[in-house]
Amino acid sequence: MNRRDFVSRVALGAAAACTTFAKTSTAEASGRLNLRFVGMMGCVERTDHSLLVATPGDSHHQVAHIPFLMAKAGTRVASALGMSPVAGVVPAAFDTELVGSRPADFVYLSLANTAFDVVSGSGPEVAHEATHLAHLHDIAPGKRVRGNLERWALTTVSLRGGHLTNSAAHPDAGKWWSFGSHRQRVTDAVNYRNAASQPTTLRLTRANDARHVTIESGEAAELWMISAAEFRDRMNDPTELVHSQLLFDYLVDATPVVPQCLDATGREVPPSRLPFSRATTASLGSMGREAVFPPFSDLCIMADIMLGGGGVK
Repeated sequence: MNRRDFVSRVALGAAAACTTFAKTSTAEASGRLNLRFVGMMGCVERTDHSLLVATPGDSHHQVAHIPFLMAKAGTRVASALGMSPVAGVVPAAFDTELVGSRPADFVYLSLANTAFDVVSGSGPEVAHEATHLAHLHDIAPGKRVRGNLERWALTTVSLRGGHLTNSAAHPDAGKWWSFGSHRQRVTDAVNYRNAASQPTTLRLTRANDARHVTIESGEAAELWMISAAEFRDRMNDPTELVHSQLLFDYLVDATPVVPQCLDATGREVPPSRLPFSRATTASLGSMGREAVFPPFSDLCIMADIMLGGGGVK
């Protein structure tokens, strides 16, 4: 049966898979890194102009978001981060740029309860050119970032150096959306690229576990960080992004404003499984149960809050 899909993601999630950590790989110079964020996430500018990307944690709302890392199988970065294949996952269900790709060519890593650091070059400032993130400092003026954000978030990603640009993983991304009186273009994906000709190190930590890899000179590395919605109740109207209320809950503790776009059409996606499910006390460090991901996914908008707007506590 055909179902509507409107994707939106930023952040990560799901119990971190237990794998043997790879030894550190180092290099004097780095190649090209493209880290693509897809799904519901919040991007916070810090006082040194680095960025913190956080995915939703537990909420009283009906929709859970599953954060995970995806990469091409057989690549050095996938091996170093301990990523592995998961049967039944179709990458095109999460990113329209992957339509026509072979599912067997991708591997995954759960990022639930995990911190992921990306350091490129010697300075912390990230050139933030992703103008289509939902601007919470305009949508909820006067509200500031939660002081306990990292406790609320299921996964955090620290970006130091490099730059962030607009992208899209869903046909409704980039359209004009209204948040009450505030109106802007909104996306569900952004691309992060490392600083040119600068060392770029990826470090992933969870509890007493840590692994890291440095992108070598001349090497091209590509990763997807996805925060996909796991729906308990169907929401079939692509013109209203009801579950975006999560952003207001966990980022700024503000009254939610539901974004609307009369031109939104949704999209049909291939049936897929989510590679991981929400972690429980008993399942931490394992993949957990498989979660069926029907051919329907909400456009999980990405949001930001900048120092020039709401400020940081």
